Amino acid sequence: MNRIIVCSLLVSVLPAAAGFAGNNLAGNNLVRARSTFPSSNNRPQSNLAESLQEGVEFQPESNPKPYDNSALNRRDAIGQAYRSSAAIAASSALLFANPTISNADIEGVATIPQSTAPPEAKSSKEDGKSVTVFKTKSGLQYIEIIEGTGSTPAYGNLVAISYKAYIKLPNIKGKQSKLDEFDNDKAYLVKHGNGRTVPGLDEALHTMKVGGKRRVIVPPKLGYISGGLGPIPVGPYGRYKLNTLLDKMVEVKGGNFIFDVEMKSIIEDEADQGYYGDESISPDDFNTLRQNLEGEQQIAREAKAKAAQLE
Repeated sequence: MNRIIVCSLLVSVLPAAAGFAGNNLAGNNLVRARSTFPSSNNRPQSNLAESLQEGVEFQPESNPKPYDNSALNRRDAIGQAYRSSAAIAASSALLFANPTISNADIEGVATIPQSTAPPEAKSSKEDGKSVTVFKTKSGLQYIEIIEGTGSTPAYGNLVAISYKAYIKLPNIKGKQSKLDEFDNDKAYLVKHGNGRTVPGLDEALHTMKVGGKRRVIVPPKLGYISGGLGPIPVGPYGRYKLNTLLDKMVEVKGGNFIFDVEMKSIIEDEADQGYYGDESISPDDFNTLRQNLEGEQQIAREAKAKAAQLE
């Protein structure tokens, strides 16, 4: 808290000291900053911003008066700095006492399709060549280019991959559509199973082996179904291209995401808290968990009712 006050004093005193020095140019700049500062009536303000603005002496005016150097003396400057720092300190204390809720762990998370059933295999032609296409219960398809010889990742592992990402629109009026690349990365690190990756890609990674290569064909329902899912292009042009292609998919009501993926390595996350697992919970364990949760909720309701009676 002392550091906040000291920094606020320095920030507030320096501009005021510049005006006190008698420089008309500096004084005019102070008036210009004062008259153009947006008021709380012109735009919505957060509670913190409103609290800070209430403690600042310089308030916006519709008709600011000409600047007078004699109106700002050293005592006024120090007083202004003290009031500003006090407001910042009080607002900071309020912020720490009532922190805002972070939605980082509940927004932009996608459920990964999980199935123990083996994928269906059928022959198909890709670029004029006969290949075997595997299809899972979720609708994901992939072509095994190189199987790999290493281990497969477990949920919670860090997985390093390289990839090229495309969108292939459906053929329109007999016109053959081509793969349109929108992103690529030679060293992409992902936390496998955390729900922050495109669900279809994450599902495909789960059965890949280190050193393996796949072409993963992701239907729209397993693609960018929520904000915050990756991978997404780093640069603005790549993101613009991705958004444009997504709009085209909506317009033609079809298309697929295609990822050419190579699994480089699997790293065990030492900071993993054990929230991930490959095995589904059994019905008996699920019922026990449900009963425990319902019991805790009932106890909480009874305690709340007793507290209300005592009031």
